[in-house]
Parts: sequence; structure tokens; C-alpha cells
Amino acid sequence: MIWLILLGAFLIRLVAINQSLWLDEAIGAEAVKNFSLWGLITEFSKFDNHPPLYYLILKIWSAIFGYSEISLRFPSIAFGVGTVYLTFLIARQLSSKNRLFYLLAPILMATSGLHIYYSQEARMYSMAAFLATLAVYAFMKSGWLLFSFSITALLMADYVGVFLLPVFWIWGIFKKKDGGWWKAFLATHLPLIVFGILWLPIFLIQGSHGKWLLETLPAWQSVAGGATFKQAGILWAKFVLGRISFQDKAFYYLLVGVASIPALIGLLNALRRQRDVALIWLWLTLPLGVGFIASFVFPAFIYFRFLFTLPAFYILISWGVSRIKSKASKMLIIGLLVFSNLVGWFIYAKQTSQQREHWRQAVELVERIAKGSEIVVFEYPEPFTPWRWYSSGKVEAFGATDEISADGIKTQERTKSLTEDVEGIYYFEYLRDLSDPGRFVEKTLAEEGFSPKEIFDYFPGVGQVTLYVKD
Repeated sequence: MIWLILLGAFLIRLVAINQSLWLDEAIGAEAVKNFSLWGLITEFSKFDNHPPLYYLILKIWSAIFGYSEISLRFPSIAFGVGTVYLTFLIARQLSSKNRLFYLLAPILMATSGLHIYYSQEARMYSMAAFLATLAVYAFMKSGWLLFSFSITALLMADYVGVFLLPVFWIWGIFKKKDGGWWKAFLATHLPLIVFGILWLPIFLIQGSHGKWLLETLPAWQSVAGGATFKQAGILWAKFVLGRISFQDKAFYYLLVGVASIPALIGLLNALRRQRDVALIWLWLTLPLGVGFIASFVFPAFIYFRFLFTLPAFYILISWGVSRIKSKASKMLIIGLLVFSNLVGWFIYAKQTSQQREHWRQAVELVERIAKGSEIVVFEYPEPFTPWRWYSSGKVEAFGATDEISADGIKTQERTKSLTEDVEGIYYFEYLRDLSDPGRFVEKTLAEEGFSPKEIFDYFPGVGQVTLYVKD
């Protein structure tokens, strides 16, 4: 049965896989294409806010299999399917006699809209979820070498994984483990400590860059995630319904409410005999709680960074549901859980507006219709990475702001110099509210005699592309 579940998990993660790369994916793709393995560690990492392991793996993979969207995302698919399997192993380890429980947990992971989304993204979050789940499984089995590898690799893939480590320490204290256990457990942290010492200089550079970014772009905090009740509510909504949303908020809240009912029933029922799954409760709640508190200092509390707690979420729900006495009630709740997951996934797979930024489509359109006297302008010091990734060079593209936070006078001068002897400008509004909230670029275009001629408003995630022409 588990092999059918894994096959289904793999196939469902192939649906809509060939989407355009969005900004962060394109940045990673460009980095692994242009930097050497050593360069990724020593140069690229200074300007990124993640450790290097995922990029190193993607570098090796793409050097063999190429740089298509499918190829770049395939490692995340593999990690995603692996996480489904580890969820099964952990559930079976908890209760090998409860077949419904240890099969329902991987089924829910396999059909989770949120997990499917990030299993299709060329970013490190699917890998981090796999390594965190592997660490929990190795810890349960006292497989210390595997556990040591898992926690070290986890922190080399994503810093937020550090919020998982207190789970294992508290469990050892709670269980009153003996001295021999503690010696073995502490020894597993030695590779992690060595990595931390070696990585510290670059980590400090990343930290100073992150601080500068928050000071330069205060609005970035809302993007990076913060300790707010809104972020906590969003996390719950994404966990139960997947990474979808609607402009009609009443309809969206209705869907979230319906999907929440069976999940809450499962979690509340899992509170009974909770000692049997205490480690899983810690896995779910402790990283979220510590991450929330830590985000008062540095913003990190955003749902996708805690994808590594999703297996715990579904294991607990499955544990609670499997212990419902009424067979009819049990089957109804299971049906609602799977149905909610599939509805969230179907909406994501069917509606392109729910998918990633349509950079490929935007570049193709502009390069197809642009004339020789027309250029492309971005609200940034240089063309955004997805444009560079997909562009064939047919149309010249420029960044119009002086810095990532536009200065009015300098941006005005830069925009003026770019628009000399130009008859048409394809203006991308992407991230305008972050980099140029004063709309200095648009004001300068108007002052220089440019007015909107046509607006292309069908690039989800990218935003409007406006063709400005001389009056």
C-alpha cells in the first residue's frame, strides 16, 4: 500500500511542474549556473540569507540534468516524496498495529496542497522538511550516526531548522535519560558545532546584510514574516488548505473554515493519550512557538519556513482520527481531510493565478512585440533575475532606481538618462511598493513626456506591464 501512496505522491507532484521560475528560484538557478561549488560557498552565500547545502546539491544535479524548470525542481520532488515515506515510517514506529493510522498519515502528506507546492519549488524548503523528518525518525530509532548527519545537513540547508533542535533536548530531559544516552546524544552535535564554527564568518556577513535590508526596506519585514497573529492565522490556513488564496476573502475564509473542522477534530482527539505521541506534539508546537518568539527580534515566522513541522501536523491528526470509535464518523472525517487536501491542490493546479510568477510569459510577450526603439525598465537598480534568465537579449532592459530603496533625485536622473532617444518603454511595476513607494520612476516618465499607451495585466505574480510612449 505504501508504494501506491508514494507513486501517487510522485505523480501528483508532476502536475503543473513546468511553471515559470519566480524571483527566488531564478536567483538560485542563476547562481548554480554561474558560480563554482566553491564560489557558491564563499561568494554567493554572502549575498544570500541561507546556508549553502541546497545550492551545492542543485549545482551538481543541474550540471548533469540541465537547467529546465522541471530539472531544477526535480530534487525538491524527490525530497517531497521521501518525506511522505518517512512520515509513514514514523507513524508505523509509533503504532505498528494501527494500520489505518500509519497509512493515513502519509496519504495526507501525499495530498497536502502546501507540501505539493513546495515539493515543486526549486528552493530548500522541501529538502529541509525531509531532513527534519529524517532527524525525528533517526532519533526515535536511536540511530545516532543518521541523526547526527540529519541535524547537521538540516542546519546546512536552512537556518530555521535550528528551532527543531530543542525538541530532542527537551525529550531527553522529559524521559530522564541516563548518562550513556546523553553522551551519545551530545556526540551527535559535534559535526554541527564544527560546521557552525567554520560557517560563522559568512553567517555574520549574512546577518549584517539582513539587518541592513530591514533598515533600508522597512516593508520587507511583512514579506520576511513576523511575530503577528495574522501570520499565525495564515500558517494554519495554508496547513489545512494549501498555498492558495482568493480576492473574495469571505469565500476563502469559508473554505478554510470547512477544511479546519476535520483537522481540529483529529488534533483535539489526539490530545487523548497524548503521552504516546508526546514527541510529535513537541515537533509540531515547539519550533512554531520558539520561531514565533524569535521573530520579535528577527522576522522568520512565515508558514513556508515551517514546512518541516507539517509531517507532525498530519501524524497527530491521523493519530486522533484513527481513535474515533464510530466507524461512520471516522470515515467521514477521513473523507473530509483528503477532500480538503485535493480541493486545495486542484485549485492550485487548475488556476494559473494561484501558481508562480509568470516571468517566462511576460518576457516572451515583450520580446515578441517590442520595437527597436523601445526598452524595458524595472523598479530596481538592474533587471530582475527572472528577466535575465528568460531573456534572449532582443530587447535592452535596465533598472531605473539608484538603489533598492529609491532616492528621488538620483532615481530621477537615472530614469532621465535611460529614456533619452527612446520612443517606447515597457515598464514593470514588480516590487514597486518595496523599492520605489514614492513612484519616482513613473513621475519622471510623465515629466519626460511619456504616457501609458497599453497595459498588459495578465502576468500573475509579475503584475502589470505598461507600455509608455512619447506624447
